[in-house]
Amino acid sequence: MGAVIYTRSARPNRATHAHQRAACHRLAAELGYEVSGEFHDNGQTRPALDQALATIRDRQASALVVADLYRLSRSSTEFARIIEALNEATVPLYVVGQGRVTLPATTELGIMLAIAEYEAEHSEEDFTL
Repeated sequence: MGAVIYTRSARPNRATHAHQRAACHRLAAELGYEVSGEFHDNGQTRPALDQALATIRDRQASALVVADLYRLSRSSTEFARIIEALNEATVPLYVVGQGRVTLPATTELGIMLAIAEYEAEHSEEDFTL
């Protein structure tokens, strides 16, 4: 089994997707994972994220790799749902530049979400490397 990659951009932007994808592929390779699936969303809805989580729940992936935490969600409720799905499947989350991220449903999660929301609101561009 390999890692699944999830990328997202607020608006359709091939360059943003390409940068996120390349960064996630590099991290997966550094960690020794073969990429077994890629999922990408544009905009506010996240059907591809739901597909990635279904793949994880079906035990068809052994890791989730994202370019940045705020690519997963900017909603604390949604973020908690994602982390719960990963924890139930015992699948680790890896974030470019941070490595493995363990997010318990505690005050630390709220703090990390606040930081992710701040970064998302104050970034001048979409993700670039």
